[in-house]
Amino acid sequence: MFYKDQEIPADIVDSNTTRKVLAHSGQIMYAKVMFAKARQGEIPLHKHVHEQVTYVLKGSFRFMLDNGETRDVQIVKEGDSIHFPSDVLHGCIPLEDGGILLDAFTPARADFL
Repeated sequence: MFYKDQEIPADIVDSNTTRKVLAHSGQIMYAKVMFAKARQGEIPLHKHVHEQVTYVLKGSFRFMLDNGETRDVQIVKEGDSIHFPSDVLHGCIPLEDGGILLDAFTPARADFL
C-alpha cells in the first residue's frame, strides 16, 4: 500500500509536536514527528510495550533512556538513531525549531490510528 505525505493528515500532539502516521500494518508502523523548540525543563518520560527505533531526520534533541538501573541522557543530531526496548522509560526535548524524527514501532501503535 502507498501512503503519500501530502495526503496524510497531521495530528497535533501538543503545543510543539505534530505527528503523521505513515505506512503501517498490524505489526509495524512508521510515524514522522515534527517539533518546535521546547522550553527548557525536565524531559517528559513515557513508556510503552512497543519496541521503537528512532532516526533523526532533521535537528537536534536531548534524549533520555531510563531502564530502572541507569539513566542515559544524550544529544542526538541529524543522521543519529536510537533503539528503545519495550517498556523502557524514555523521552526527548527538541533543541531547535523544525526538528523531525522518523519513528518505527512494532507492533503498530493502535493509539496513533
